[in-house]
Amino acid sequence: MLSLSDMRRDARAAFDAAVAEVQPRRLVPRVVQKIGSSLVVAGERWPEVGGRRVVMAIGKAAPGLAEAWIAAAAGWAGEVWVLSPHDAPVSARLEAAATILRGSHPYPDAAGEAATRRLLEVATSLGDDDLLVVLLSGGGSALLAAPVAGIELAEVRATTQALLHAGAAISELNCVRRQLLAAAGGGLAQAAWPAPVRTLILSDVLGDPLPDIASGPTVPPSSGAADALAVLDRLALRTEVPAAVRRVLETAAARPTEVPAWAAAVSTRVIGNNLSAVTAAARELQRRGYVVEVARDRLTGEARDRGRELADEVRAWKPPAPAAVVSGGETTVTVRGGGRGGRNQELALAAAMELDGADGIVLLAAGTDGIDGLSDNAGAVIDGGTAARLRAAGVDAAAALAANDSAAALAAAGDTIHTGPTGTNVCDLTMVLQAPVPEPRKERP
Repeated sequence: MLSLSDMRRDARAAFDAAVAEVQPRRLVPRVVQKIGSSLVVAGERWPEVGGRRVVMAIGKAAPGLAEAWIAAAAGWAGEVWVLSPHDAPVSARLEAAATILRGSHPYPDAAGEAATRRLLEVATSLGDDDLLVVLLSGGGSALLAAPVAGIELAEVRATTQALLHAGAAISELNCVRRQLLAAAGGGLAQAAWPAPVRTLILSDVLGDPLPDIASGPTVPPSSGAADALAVLDRLALRTEVPAAVRRVLETAAARPTEVPAWAAAVSTRVIGNNLSAVTAAARELQRRGYVVEVARDRLTGEARDRGRELADEVRAWKPPAPAAVVSGGETTVTVRGGGRGGRNQELALAAAMELDGADGIVLLAAGTDGIDGLSDNAGAVIDGGTAARLRAAGVDAAAALAANDSAAALAAAGDTIHTGPTGTNVCDLTMVLQAPVPEPRKERP
């Protein structure tokens, strides 16, 4: 008999397997091979250069990417730079081998601005006999905090906050940020021109659209200032963002766009993504005896709505054997209250309210980076008893959801998942597990 504790354990094991699959130490050696003095990456022999070989690792997974690179391409790079969040662990080995820079996430700070200016200076100093390698991961948009001319950091921060609170999707958020940040939208590659640029990406955006991953510092932008203004208009934010932001966007929208000359000198490869993690989670659940379906639709939309929808769907299942559905994605939260939580915990809390008293159902929703919103949790794992545990703890689940206070509520139920920073970042995972439902016994005639 499959118990709830067994199913909760299985869901957590599948999440751990997914996070392990997309660790830089596993991904980088699969594609990077040093042969003599040459470097072969995913079967491509990279350019032999007589000048500087500079590596810049940027994002939440930057320390792991840099360390894995140093191990796989031993002695190849002359300079290694790492830009990561303040709380991302860095080993003593990496501290000795690289220059470590820090910044804030999800809201940019002065440290990130200074770090970005330094990286841009290094890139600008390169020539056509040098090579820049960028190891990119999610979170880079906030870390690459240096604004374009005419905008201050505080104005970028206010705009970011307004977009996040309005429930902007990642594509909308980055559509605006690409126009406001000096290194975004190809700004880093432009600074390095005419040096060739090679980028390896650990993707945190569904479908791997290159301009959206860390706002595309080494690829041409897929949208312009007019598109950014359209996003602000759709979210009714044009008059809410700082006047300097509006002025820069409106001025840029009036200029014609051109294909940048530097685009011919760059190449990019994705080495890991959300699908990698989803596949690993599904494989682990299959190993544990579940009939697993990988959802065809990506998990997007308002978190609480998707939580309710998932709960309704699973109630309709009648599986004859242990079953699970694994999906990847990134929902959004329209902030209405002053509580503490994130999109995964909000989805889980909404689902828990719908599944009140349901037997044999477990749902896990968590971020592969180990961080969910402004909480210190990765997400949560709930079941049909979560709502009762909330009541026993004196928590009004509906009020908590209305206040966007999912982290405190689910902590009271003992359902939060805490991993700390995982060293990787490929969006979120959601899994729904259900125990077999016995067929009703037929009465003898």
